[in-house]
Amino acid sequence: MSEHLTATVERYLALIADIDADPAEFERLVHPDARFVERPCLVSPRGQERDRDAARAGLAHGRDLLSAQHIEVRDHTVAGDRVVTRAVWTGTLARDAGPLPAGTELRADCSMFFTVRDGRIARRENFDCYHPVPA
Repeated sequence: MSEHLTATVERYLALIADIDADPAEFERLVHPDARFVERPCLVSPRGQERDRDAARAGLAHGRDLLSAQHIEVRDHTVAGDRVVTRAVWTGTLARDAGPLPAGTELRADCSMFFTVRDGRIARRENFDCYHPVPA
């Protein structure tokens, strides 16, 4: 059972990281009632909570903002229907973003808490610790 849960999380993370992925895959992998919680971090100082539609829109925005991104999974821990994932996210800006010029590489150590229901992502909560941005 835990292999099915981690496989679902791995497919979801691959989708998120692939800027050219088919957006319809998001619908197949994410539960209609899904909730996405982002704890305060560099790119979201107040944090935020989104439903599936808002998360899909955020994914589209990220794909517009980034020229490339990569998620390196360090490990997963499974308990019941929950998967805790540690990963390193790296993204390269496609265009200027505030004081950061296009081409800037951002990097964050991430702890992600997923709930998988009916073979789909039903909840994701992120704690992202961004590395210092190069001057």
